Amino acid sequence: MKKILPITNAIIAVFSGVLVLLGYFFHGVFGGVQSILIGWAIILAAFALLLGILNLAIVHIRKVRLEGKKNIYSLVLLISLFLTMIIATISGPSGSWTLWIFNTFQVPIEISLLAVLAIVLLVAGARLLSRRPKWYTVLFLVTVLLVLLGSVPLFLIGEVTPLTALRSWLSQVPAVAGARGLLLGVALGTIATGLRILMGVDRPYGG
Repeated sequence: MKKILPITNAIIAVFSGVLVLLGYFFHGVFGGVQSILIGWAIILAAFALLLGILNLAIVHIRKVRLEGKKNIYSLVLLISLFLTMIIATISGPSGSWTLWIFNTFQVPIEISLLAVLAIVLLVAGARLLSRRPKWYTVLFLVTVLLVLLGSVPLFLIGEVTPLTALRSWLSQVPAVAGARGLLLGVALGTIATGLRILMGVDRPYGG
Protein backbone atom coordinates (compact mmCIF):
# COMPACT_ATOMS: atom_id res chain seq x y z
CA MET A 1 0.00 0.00 0.00
CA LYS A 2 2.86 2.35 0.81
CA LYS A 3 4.30 1.78 -2.67
CA ILE A 4 1.01 1.86 -4.57
CA LEU A 5 -0.21 5.17 -3.14
CA PRO A 6 2.78 7.29 -4.28
CA ILE A 7 2.58 5.76 -7.76
CA THR A 8 -1.14 6.51 -7.92
CA ASN A 9 -0.52 10.09 -6.82
CA ALA A 10 2.13 10.48 -9.49
CA ILE A 11 -0.14 9.10 -12.21
CA ILE A 12 -3.03 11.37 -11.21
CA ALA A 13 -0.79 14.44 -11.00
CA VAL A 14 0.93 13.79 -14.33
CA PHE A 15 -2.33 12.95 -16.11
CA SER A 16 -4.09 16.05 -14.76
CA GLY A 17 -1.15 18.28 -15.65
CA VAL A 18 -1.00 16.92 -19.19
CA LEU A 19 -4.74 17.47 -19.68
CA VAL A 20 -4.52 21.06 -18.45
CA LEU A 21 -1.50 21.69 -20.66
CA LEU A 22 -3.22 20.20 -23.70
CA GLY A 23 -6.22 22.42 -23.02
CA TYR A 24 -4.12 25.48 -23.86
CA PHE A 25 -3.06 24.06 -27.22
CA PHE A 26 -6.24 22.19 -28.20
CA HIS A 27 -8.95 24.17 -26.48
CA GLY A 28 -11.75 22.73 -28.56
CA VAL A 29 -10.96 19.16 -27.54
CA PHE A 30 -9.61 19.50 -24.00
CA GLY A 31 -11.07 22.89 -23.02
CA GLY A 32 -13.95 21.44 -21.01
CA VAL A 33 -11.75 19.06 -19.06
CA GLN A 34 -9.24 21.84 -18.48
CA SER A 35 -11.93 24.12 -17.04
CA ILE A 36 -13.14 21.39 -14.70
CA LEU A 37 -9.64 20.61 -13.44
CA ILE A 38 -8.82 24.28 -12.92
CA GLY A 39 -12.11 24.71 -11.05
CA TRP A 40 -11.21 21.81 -8.79
CA ALA A 41 -7.78 23.35 -8.18
CA ILE A 42 -9.38 26.68 -7.24
CA ILE A 43 -11.71 24.93 -4.78
CA LEU A 44 -8.80 23.03 -3.23
CA ALA A 45 -6.79 26.24 -2.96
CA ALA A 46 -9.73 27.95 -1.23
CA PHE A 47 -10.02 25.12 1.28
CA ALA A 48 -6.26 25.23 1.84
CA LEU A 49 -6.55 28.96 2.55
CA LEU A 50 -9.36 28.33 5.03
CA LEU A 51 -7.31 25.65 6.75
CA GLY A 52 -4.39 28.06 6.97
CA ILE A 53 -6.60 30.72 8.56
CA LEU A 54 -8.03 28.14 10.97
CA ASN A 55 -4.56 26.96 11.91
CA LEU A 56 -3.44 30.56 12.46
CA ALA A 57 -6.41 31.20 14.73
CA ILE A 58 -5.84 27.99 16.71
CA VAL A 59 -2.15 28.77 17.25
CA HIS A 60 -2.84 32.28 18.53
CA ILE A 61 -5.81 31.18 20.65
CA ARG A 62 -3.48 28.70 22.32
CA LYS A 63 -0.93 31.47 22.90
CA VAL A 64 -3.56 33.72 24.46
CA ARG A 65 -4.74 30.92 26.74
CA LEU A 66 -1.24 30.07 27.91
CA GLU A 67 0.22 33.55 28.22
CA GLY A 68 -2.90 35.62 28.80
CA LYS A 69 -2.58 39.37 28.45
CA LYS A 70 1.17 39.15 28.00
CA ASN A 71 0.72 38.13 24.39
CA ILE A 72 -1.14 41.25 23.30
CA TYR A 73 -0.18 40.84 19.65
CA SER A 74 -1.95 37.49 19.37
CA LEU A 75 -5.03 39.00 20.97
CA VAL A 76 -5.02 41.93 18.55
CA LEU A 77 -4.58 39.54 15.63
CA LEU A 78 -7.51 37.39 16.71
CA ILE A 79 -9.82 40.36 17.28
CA SER A 80 -8.87 41.86 13.92
CA LEU A 81 -9.27 38.53 12.16
CA PHE A 82 -12.72 37.75 13.49
CA LEU A 83 -14.03 41.31 13.14
CA THR A 84 -12.83 41.53 9.56
CA MET A 85 -14.33 38.15 8.69
CA ILE A 86 -17.69 39.07 10.23
CA ILE A 87 -17.84 42.49 8.59
CA ALA A 88 -16.70 41.16 5.20
CA THR A 89 -19.28 38.37 5.39
CA ILE A 90 -22.11 40.78 6.20
CA SER A 91 -21.06 43.69 4.00
CA GLY A 92 -19.52 41.69 1.15
CA PRO A 93 -16.05 41.94 -0.39
CA SER A 94 -16.82 45.29 -2.02
CA GLY A 95 -19.13 46.64 0.66
CA SER A 96 -18.70 50.05 2.23
CA TRP A 97 -17.58 48.72 5.62
CA THR A 98 -15.11 46.30 4.04
CA LEU A 99 -13.62 49.05 1.91
CA TRP A 100 -13.47 51.30 4.96
CA ILE A 101 -11.42 48.71 6.83
CA PHE A 102 -9.14 48.30 3.84
CA ASN A 103 -8.63 52.02 3.26
CA THR A 104 -8.35 52.90 6.95
CA PHE A 105 -6.04 50.14 8.16
CA GLN A 106 -4.56 48.09 5.33
CA VAL A 107 -3.47 50.90 3.02
CA PRO A 108 -1.77 53.05 5.72
CA ILE A 109 0.04 49.99 7.09
CA GLU A 110 1.33 49.07 3.64
CA ILE A 111 2.44 52.65 2.98
CA SER A 112 4.24 52.76 6.33
CA LEU A 113 5.98 49.48 5.58
CA LEU A 114 7.12 50.80 2.21
CA ALA A 115 8.46 53.95 3.87
CA VAL A 116 10.34 51.85 6.43
CA LEU A 117 11.67 49.69 3.60
CA ALA A 118 13.07 52.76 1.83
CA ILE A 119 14.88 53.89 4.98
CA VAL A 120 16.17 50.38 5.63
CA LEU A 121 17.54 50.21 2.09
CA LEU A 122 19.31 53.52 2.58
CA VAL A 123 20.83 52.45 5.90
CA ALA A 124 21.82 49.07 4.46
CA GLY A 125 23.49 50.80 1.54
CA ALA A 126 25.43 53.10 3.88
CA ARG A 127 26.59 50.16 6.00
CA LEU A 128 27.55 48.20 2.92
CA LEU A 129 29.51 51.18 1.63
CA SER A 130 31.46 51.42 4.87
CA ARG A 131 32.29 47.70 4.85
CA ARG A 132 32.74 47.04 1.13
CA PRO A 133 33.38 50.25 -0.81
CA LYS A 134 32.83 48.78 -4.27
CA TRP A 135 31.50 50.58 -7.33
CA TYR A 136 28.19 48.71 -7.31
CA THR A 137 27.69 49.67 -3.66
CA VAL A 138 28.17 53.33 -4.54
CA LEU A 139 25.81 52.93 -7.50
CA PHE A 140 23.17 51.33 -5.30
CA LEU A 141 23.40 54.05 -2.66
CA VAL A 142 23.34 56.89 -5.20
CA THR A 143 20.32 55.35 -6.93
CA VAL A 144 18.42 55.04 -3.65
CA LEU A 145 19.23 58.65 -2.75
CA LEU A 146 18.14 59.95 -6.14
CA VAL A 147 14.87 58.04 -5.99
CA LEU A 148 14.16 59.27 -2.46
CA LEU A 149 15.02 62.88 -3.28
CA GLY A 150 12.95 62.78 -6.45
CA SER A 151 9.92 61.31 -4.74
CA VAL A 152 9.28 64.07 -2.19
CA PRO A 153 9.56 67.87 -2.21
CA LEU A 154 12.81 69.08 -0.66
CA PHE A 155 12.80 71.24 2.46
CA LEU A 156 12.70 74.99 1.64
CA ILE A 157 13.17 74.19 -2.04
CA GLY A 158 10.11 72.29 -3.09
CA GLU A 159 9.94 69.95 -6.01
CA VAL A 160 13.07 69.74 -8.14
CA THR A 161 12.03 68.96 -11.71
CA PRO A 162 15.31 67.30 -12.85
CA LEU A 163 15.27 64.99 -9.83
CA THR A 164 11.63 64.11 -10.45
CA ALA A 165 12.34 63.37 -14.10
CA LEU A 166 15.38 61.28 -13.18
CA ARG A 167 13.38 59.37 -10.60
CA SER A 168 10.69 58.66 -13.21
CA TRP A 169 13.31 57.42 -15.65
CA LEU A 170 14.93 55.19 -13.03
CA SER A 171 11.55 53.77 -12.07
CA GLN A 172 10.34 53.20 -15.63
CA VAL A 173 13.48 52.02 -17.42
CA PRO A 174 16.12 50.26 -15.26
CA ALA A 175 13.69 49.17 -12.54
CA VAL A 176 11.14 47.83 -15.02
CA ALA A 177 13.88 46.06 -16.97
CA GLY A 178 15.14 44.40 -13.80
CA ALA A 179 11.62 43.43 -12.75
CA ARG A 180 10.94 41.91 -16.16
CA GLY A 181 14.18 39.98 -15.96
CA LEU A 182 13.14 38.61 -12.58
CA LEU A 183 9.71 37.69 -13.92
CA LEU A 184 11.30 35.90 -16.87
CA GLY A 185 13.53 33.99 -14.48
CA VAL A 186 10.56 33.05 -12.32
CA ALA A 187 8.61 31.97 -15.40
CA LEU A 188 11.47 29.80 -16.65
CA GLY A 189 11.89 28.28 -13.20
CA THR A 190 8.16 27.59 -13.02
CA ILE A 191 8.21 25.93 -16.43
CA ALA A 192 11.19 23.78 -15.45
CA THR A 193 9.52 22.78 -12.18
CA GLY A 194 6.27 22.00 -13.97
CA LEU A 195 8.05 19.82 -16.51
CA ARG A 196 9.86 17.95 -13.75
CA ILE A 197 6.53 17.32 -12.01
CA LEU A 198 4.88 16.23 -15.27
CA MET A 199 7.71 13.78 -15.90
CA GLY A 200 7.48 12.46 -12.35
CA VAL A 201 11.00 13.55 -11.40
CA ASP A 202 9.77 15.79 -8.57
CA ARG A 203 6.83 14.64 -6.47
CA PRO A 204 5.69 17.41 -4.11
CA TYR A 205 2.40 15.55 -3.63
CA GLY A 206 4.18 12.72 -1.82
CA GLY A 207 6.16 9.67 -2.76
